[in-house]
Amino acid sequence: MVYSYERYLSSKKTVDDRSLNPRVFERVRNELVMPTGVPLRILEVGAGIGTMVARLIDWGVLGLADYTFLDESADLLAHARIWLSDWATRRGAMVESTSGALRILHRGVDVTIRFEETEIREFLAGDPSAFRADLIIANAFLDLVELPSTLGRLFQFLAPSGLYWLSINYDGESIFLPEHEHDQEFLRVYNLSMDQRKRAGRPAGDSKTGRHLFSHLHSLDATPIAAGASDWVVYARDGSYPADEGYFLHHIVHTVEEELLQHAEIPRAELQEWGRARHAQIDRGELVFVAHQLDFSGRRDPGLALNSDRPSPKGMSL
Repeated sequence: MVYSYERYLSSKKTVDDRSLNPRVFERVRNELVMPTGVPLRILEVGAGIGTMVARLIDWGVLGLADYTFLDESADLLAHARIWLSDWATRRGAMVESTSGALRILHRGVDVTIRFEETEIREFLAGDPSAFRADLIIANAFLDLVELPSTLGRLFQFLAPSGLYWLSINYDGESIFLPEHEHDQEFLRVYNLSMDQRKRAGRPAGDSKTGRHLFSHLHSLDATPIAAGASDWVVYARDGSYPADEGYFLHHIVHTVEEELLQHAEIPRAELQEWGRARHAQIDRGELVFVAHQLDFSGRRDPGLALNSDRPSPKGMSL
């Protein structure tokens, strides 16, 4: 099989759709009531191919919005522009495209998406006063970075009374069923690889990001107003997986295989046998996959009266 990260992100959409914690999501929705005529300013980091903005439009969250789409991959951003244009066109929306942005107009929706090709640390090193967001989104992203410093700097880009939504944060447990004799050791090493991962000589991952976010958010005066589980649970119905979720599972198994190939303590023959068995189970519609994750929403300094350069959102009281 030829593996594509873009296809993986697309195949993951239906998995995330049902996994996102509904109580946390509804709190986000209710908090995002904006004054009439004022665009909601959103920053999404690690935005991928655009499935989150599509989801927020489909789920009736976005009306008038200015959505900044941050990713370090030029290829992903180019794919996102095509994917979102196709998605919007299929829904009968009008799409206006310029060199740096995409505008989607349809039945009360007016969303301008600005594509920013920037590595997260480079972006966070910029001047926060140049850009302030009413909502910051990080979906399935914070377990790929050095969490404390990234989160603290990211929150400086929140507008006064701005909201964060941190979703699909891995929390250290993956389950493949039926069980295999090598699961425990292979997944132990895989999780450890997340904890030891470095980029440019700095930590870049945490296999227990979900649970650690509670203390990190508290230390930043950003205690959640809502939190809950967002576990991935993928299984076949009547022998086949919904949408493109069979590919999603193949890609997950492939990712584990590719990482464990870098670890000398993992016997190559045993890893190959494990991979063959798991891919065959997917082909037969037998594999069940569960990953434990957590979602969070909240504000920094909730309830604090702050001056703002624009009208404040009027949502639910905290």
